[in-house]
Amino acid sequence: MARQTNFSNRRNRSLIDPVNILQNAKYINNGLTITSDNTDINKRDENGNIIVEDNRPLIIETNSYRIPNSDMLEILDTRFTYFKFPANTVIEDIPDSNIELDLDPIYARYRPASSNRMPSQIFEGNGIFNGIEFSFIEEGLPQKAANTYYISKEIKNSGVNLRFRIRLVHSYSAASGTGSLFFTIMKNGPSVGGLQRTYKGPFSSNGGNIVAGAKQTVDIDLVIPNWDFEIGDYFQIGAVAGQNNDDQNHVLEAVPSYWVITDANKNVDEWNQPIS
Repeated sequence: MARQTNFSNRRNRSLIDPVNILQNAKYINNGLTITSDNTDINKRDENGNIIVEDNRPLIIETNSYRIPNSDMLEILDTRFTYFKFPANTVIEDIPDSNIELDLDPIYARYRPASSNRMPSQIFEGNGIFNGIEFSFIEEGLPQKAANTYYISKEIKNSGVNLRFRIRLVHSYSAASGTGSLFFTIMKNGPSVGGLQRTYKGPFSSNGGNIVAGAKQTVDIDLVIPNWDFEIGDYFQIGAVAGQNNDDQNHVLEAVPSYWVITDANKNVDEWNQPIS
């Protein structure tokens, strides 16, 4: 009987797999949390269900993935460090500050956008003046219509007189001989009932004569009284040249030329800066 028992023990020892022993040891040492998919430890049927056998331990594998409560509390604490409820409203008194904005409804400084030829229409010695390009706004009042200074309600109702300061730098391109060029201030609108091509002028340098290859400057400084314009009027610079072809033409230079409009009652320069 003893031999049979010893033989049975030797047979059972021969069925023990040392690899399985090592695998099972970690489950025993680490505790029980989740079921193992190792079929050598827990057998399963065809549907994946664990088969529980008598006298065979049910091994549960340790779960090493977890979020401690301390980490979650730290996240919540950080969130409420920056956002606290209910919200508090803080009203601070801001001292009064005197801010003066220098907005001049009169001032404007225009110049040509590019150098260009002057118009020429000569009939029996009488010049027909046409408006010239002065669309580049260097400062101040925008143009309601291109190349013009428009009289708005604010300008008329202010009661001010307007001061026009104009510089026209032009040259004559020709092989030889003498050319001619004249400028005017043109006006249109309700106060005149139609275009006045020579409202002011003509203006010229050297009697309007210029020799081939020469350059001239025409400076105009005049005051337009408030009674002489109405809301809706507009002013423009006009010109007429005696020559305008590929061999003989007059060109107005863009950068040095300008048209400045200011309040005539103010002692200011061409950039609307006070003159001391």
